[in-house]
Amino acid sequence: MSSLECLDYRRLGKQRVESYQIIQILEGKPSRWKNHPAVKMWTGYTNSLILYYNLNLMVWEYRGYNNIKLQKMELVNDIMKYPWWFGNERFHQAHREALLWKNFGWYSRFKWVETPQLDYWWPIEEL
Repeated sequence: MSSLECLDYRRLGKQRVESYQIIQILEGKPSRWKNHPAVKMWTGYTNSLILYYNLNLMVWEYRGYNNIKLQKMELVNDIMKYPWWFGNERFHQAHREALLWKNFGWYSRFKWVETPQLDYWWPIEEL
């Protein structure tokens, strides 16, 4: 099961919109959010984020929802560079903890060992 497939309706919808907004910022759209850790962690990995965004749309539609204003995006170029934090256990653990805190009823079904808490770890320290 992919990380997107396990998200509840609310989180999946937010990931769709947030990834779109971050792509816009990375492509030069002015925004007061340009220094947010979620933007910084994707800096240099626009194609990977576009792939994540497109997969998000697919999961959203598979569940029967419409992407009224959000449409599939083309990759910037043919080079796919994944973020250094992709698969980093510290990153994924922190996000599982946050998901459990936000909706324990939904996420407890996955039997994660983490304790529900909001203690994000943003992988921007190595930039």
